[in-house]
Amino acid sequence: MGTLTNTKVSEKNLTTVPKPVRNFLDVGAGDRVEWHVRDGQIVVEKLIRDEDDE
Repeated sequence: MGTLTNTKVSEKNLTTVPKPVRNFLDVGAGDRVEWHVRDGQIVVEKLIRDEDDE
């Protein structure tokens, strides 16, 4: 897996999910993502929820 892009963390520890990552994950406003640590790397995955969870 290669680098898609990079972003800067703000003073409030926020960052923007870059467009190539949003496109790859098929996420947009209101969607949720999960953050995982796997083998020393951070993995971001789109959270797939049941309609009952909304």
